[in-house]
Amino acid sequence: MKRTWKTGHILAGGLSMLGLIALPGTSHAALTVYEQAAVDTANSAPACTSLGDFYWEVGNGTAKRFGFSRGSNVSETTVMPLASASKWLYASAYLQSKGYANLSTAEKKRLNFTSGYLERTDTICGDAGTTVSDCYGPSYKDVSYRILQDGHFFYDGGHMQKLALDDMGGRTGTGLVSVIDWLNAQLGTSLPQTPSAVAVAGGFWGSAAHYRVFLQKLLGNQYAMSVRLNADAVPAYPGGPGVTYTPWTAAGQAYYGLGHWLERESVNNAWSVTGHSSPGMFGFYPWVDAGKSQYMLLARARLNTTGGEGELSRACAHEIRKAYELGVPRP
Repeated sequence: MKRTWKTGHILAGGLSMLGLIALPGTSHAALTVYEQAAVDTANSAPACTSLGDFYWEVGNGTAKRFGFSRGSNVSETTVMPLASASKWLYASAYLQSKGYANLSTAEKKRLNFTSGYLERTDTICGDAGTTVSDCYGPSYKDVSYRILQDGHFFYDGGHMQKLALDDMGGRTGTGLVSVIDWLNAQLGTSLPQTPSAVAVAGGFWGSAAHYRVFLQKLLGNQYAMSVRLNADAVPAYPGGPGVTYTPWTAAGQAYYGLGHWLERESVNNAWSVTGHSSPGMFGFYPWVDAGKSQYMLLARARLNTTGGEGELSRACAHEIRKAYELGVPRP
């Protein structure tokens, strides 16, 4: 289904149309061999060359270790639509506010996308003054319960929209009592308020600098989510048991937990979780490793797309990370 933005802006032309272009990233006078390998990979690896301008960063629970911009149009402070990278933020804020021990089975199913609540339309709830309740209804998402999908993994924002409806149906996207006002209070972040934030599974906006705060606190065990990254995970890969619909197309048997992906790879002939992520359909890609020792993100937004940009960013981001760790450019 075609995504419609009801904000009064036509986004397909790119970030520049919205005045979102920020200054280029910090210039490094002398790069280490590891940093140079990362930059070279970003500029020449097949997984990265078609992505346009982007910002890439790696760090740990206390600091950014290295970051750079490819091109001049995206930096760490460029604000852009996060799309499905919003899901990890919303799930973490919800868990922070409720406490894992207090979650009902129904709430867990809405967070791991097995509840049966699905959207009929992909319309963005971006009109000023729209509430979470409005977004759930027929003018926007038109979420409904599908009994035959209850218990099956179906990647869809309707699960979270139902959760938000029951929890904070009267909140709006901007203002004193907004979704972002609540989320920032729960997570200690400073994401900007936007009308579309009432679409909690995909309507948040932010920059790499905004999202970095969340990832560092996640690694620093400052959230309830920090120790629940593997909780309630269900198969989410094509052909997996109980999977009705998944956008996952990469190699590996991905699972889905509480609002985020568990990336799994075959290690010594056994499937193991190697990282956790929440790719957005326009290309924003946040990630932490399974051991919670480092985070990585790639920030970009290709808005005239029907999806798939998150997977492209994932592939590129991991190639850059490997080059950075080894000090050797990736082919």
